[in-house]
Amino acid sequence: MSGYCYETHLHTNQASACGLSAGRAYIRPYLDAGYSGIIVTDHFFNGNTNIPHRLPWKERVRRLCAGYEEAKEYGDHLGLSVFFGFEYSYGQDEFLVYGLSPEYLAEHPEMMGWDHRTLYETVDNEGGLVVQAHPFRERGYLNRISLHPHTVHAVEVINGENEEEFDRKARKYAEHYGLPMIAGADIHDVKKIDRIARATIFERKLNSIDDFIREVKAGRFTLEQDAGRMSEPSAQSNLPVYLYDGEGRAKKIRAAEAWS
Repeated sequence: MSGYCYETHLHTNQASACGLSAGRAYIRPYLDAGYSGIIVTDHFFNGNTNIPHRLPWKERVRRLCAGYEEAKEYGDHLGLSVFFGFEYSYGQDEFLVYGLSPEYLAEHPEMMGWDHRTLYETVDNEGGLVVQAHPFRERGYLNRISLHPHTVHAVEVINGENEEEFDRKARKYAEHYGLPMIAGADIHDVKKIDRIARATIFERKLNSIDDFIREVKAGRFTLEQDAGRMSEPSAQSNLPVYLYDGEGRAKKIRAAEAWS
């Protein structure tokens, strides 16, 4: 791959209940795979976290950042950039958030109660980025697909843990609404890097999470393409699909209406 490759969606076992690998464990394998950097996006406290809710807020934030801090320390030593993000959950849909620092999180416990618009507007005002993760994913624990094109900056359209069909739908949906499209592994286990790593690729090396945000918003990047994920999607979905307008009102639609 030419250009500078970045992992945008990564979980550690320090903060994500689904994580199998520690932050430090990812550094050497991603370097060996040709990556310039990773973004640690552990689950926030309203998602699949392993951080006890009974703890004081600032202690919870400290633990949320533990995987990132460990990865960054080791990455700085070996030469892999490590940036901070997190995955904010509404149960049936999840969002990758970039640009709110650990220090910001520590001072804003009210963010646990943010609705979609408040999340988007707050992150936007702070110069950050909200990306809907795996929007067409189907799993046994999900009973609907919820699409929020008016309260995101971009859409994850290539997800290493997704079936190709889910990504095909996400790509068409993002194209229809003119939203930037990123790729990520959604990795939980370092042993899977060779199989599921999916790069978002930039023309220059990124020096900070702010660089990442600016380049994505400007569309100055490419994706590691996969022929199967680039073909046409089915017009159907096994789960009901709900499209939300700018005021947060939901309308049930056919899957194909999300991109036509």
